Amino acid sequence: MILESKMKAEELETKKVDKNNSEKEFNVDNVYRITERLAFPRLIGSEGEKKAREIVVDEFQNVGNIPIYRDTFKTSFYNWLLIRFIFLITGSALVLLALSTYISPFLTLGLSIFAFYISYKALGISVSTKIKLFKNEANNYETENIFTSLKSTNSYANVIFMGHWDSKSQSFPTSTRIIIFLISVFGSLILMIILFILSLLTIIINFNIPILNNILLDACIVIAVIGAINYFNKTGNESPGAYDNAAAVGILIELARYYKINPISNIDLLFLSTSSEELNLGGAIHFIQKYAHQFKKNSTYFINLDLIGGHELIRLITSYGIPRKNSSKKLNKLFLESSEDLSIKLKDVYAPTGAWSDYMPIVNEGYEACWLGSQPGLKFVHTKNDTMDLVSKEGLKKILLLCVDVVKKLENEYN
Repeated sequence: MILESKMKAEELETKKVDKNNSEKEFNVDNVYRITERLAFPRLIGSEGEKKAREIVVDEFQNVGNIPIYRDTFKTSFYNWLLIRFIFLITGSALVLLALSTYISPFLTLGLSIFAFYISYKALGISVSTKIKLFKNEANNYETENIFTSLKSTNSYANVIFMGHWDSKSQSFPTSTRIIIFLISVFGSLILMIILFILSLLTIIINFNIPILNNILLDACIVIAVIGAINYFNKTGNESPGAYDNAAAVGILIELARYYKINPISNIDLLFLSTSSEELNLGGAIHFIQKYAHQFKKNSTYFINLDLIGGHELIRLITSYGIPRKNSSKKLNKLFLESSEDLSIKLKDVYAPTGAWSDYMPIVNEGYEACWLGSQPGLKFVHTKNDTMDLVSKEGLKKILLLCVDVVKKLENEYN
């Protein structure tokens, strides 16, 4: 009996130790549960948005005994309305530019220079550091970023995990939108360069081939029509947004739970669930404008999670935009090293245009920031098909492992 009692006591103690150890490990089931709980349409201004906010707060509270900040700001659909119309304007300008070759090479030259300037300004929308609001306040919305923080002993550096909680649907899936953007942008730039060069040649050596003008006009019309298709890409509230971006919120909250149980000594951690990413990167813009004075650029690292949870290849977006802009070389290097150490497939990617994410205004302000995503998804993003079917526990686990390993590497640098 004594031996039996002793064995039972040891068994109970073993179970207790196993339980304590398991609490110190990742709980992928918890991430999946949070993702599932948030997987419903939650466009800014909808009833789903209000519900989503309270769920995010509730899940942060479930971490236990941590500060929770709810930071309100105003946002609007201004940028997306502008983007819908801008291709109509640029397409019309491109056709007029081609028509000018029939009138005067000097007119073509002047219009080409003006077109380059307008195109540069238009492409700058993706990295804007301002939230555009309507003059009519009724068209603007109040929303909020939700975040928590964990202070370290030494506070040598900061790591900020980001993931937006809002969602949206559009008439076209993101993959289609990107194709339209790429064809329109690169097609327009190539044609403008050709027309610019031809106008110079005509002025200098009286170069003129009428059939070439006809071909260029036809090409401009085709590109203008393709760009005009984006006008019909309207924003709605039909996407459950599991992959974009409820899974990232689940990761943020689980990381907060993990680091609360497993504190580190040298790096302060902040877990930021942003709003209005889908409209104008509003949450990221608001956060960096309001709190930039609290974070040193040489010791603050933003890890943006967007489009995650897929079981396939993980993507690290290392550069974006036209002209090309690099994100954090240090963070990108660390994630690539961690992927090798953990035998997790990861590919670095350039996103020229048509896809935006919260890390862009952060990089634009001079901070170290990177964007981690995963496949599959783009053909389902912003559609009714962005459901839990796109999210896998294995994909979530890989993201957790990579994030923690990178933080570990940064932590060791400050020892």
